[in-house]
Amino acid sequence: MHDSEISVVPKKAFRIGSFVVTETMISAAIATLALILFALVVRIFLIPRWRKEYEKKSGLRILVEYLVNMFDGNAVEQTHNNSGFTGAFYFACAAFICIGTLTEMFNLRPPTSDLSLTLVLGILSFLVIFALGFKAKKGKRLLHYLNPINLLTDCVVPFSLALRMFGSVFSGYLIMHLIYTLLPIWLNVAIPAVGNVIFTLFHAVIQSYIFMFLSMCLINEAIE
Repeated sequence: MHDSEISVVPKKAFRIGSFVVTETMISAAIATLALILFALVVRIFLIPRWRKEYEKKSGLRILVEYLVNMFDGNAVEQTHNNSGFTGAFYFACAAFICIGTLTEMFNLRPPTSDLSLTLVLGILSFLVIFALGFKAKKGKRLLHYLNPINLLTDCVVPFSLALRMFGSVFSGYLIMHLIYTLLPIWLNVAIPAVGNVIFTLFHAVIQSYIFMFLSMCLINEAIE
């Protein structure tokens, strides 16, 4: 059952000395560990078997190959020579966003409903955009900022990416919280199950894709 109170600022879970651990830090750690474990299992156990049994296609293999091809294809189309880095980087970001958002289905507050975390992702993406833009244009990229409008537009990028994701995920989390707390007990199973599919699963997939697609489009704009 969800807590009776909800706030924009994540609640404190516990304290280690002077370091405060919030509920979103816990869900972020769980999502990170889950991704690391999954990556190790795929790399150590599954990929060698897939190479030996090339003709056999399992559901997991098809899904993994589809995701890798989708991110590689978008990276090549949008970022050209930088696709080797951007494809892997945004695949990792999208995977974290997706799995992190899905932690809500286990009665945890998703890390992507924490503005601090989405702002970190936005800043990381901004740094990648700036670095690749500078790599492609060198001094011309710096001259680009002599126009105050261009400077303001680029400075808004991390906040735009962060606030869009935060607002979308937090609103879904809030709606699910209201469903759990306001419904009578006898409806607290079926309707939340449907709500999870609509607000959690949908958000997990769409937010990860939008973050990747918008970031790569901004990189394309910076290097063209």
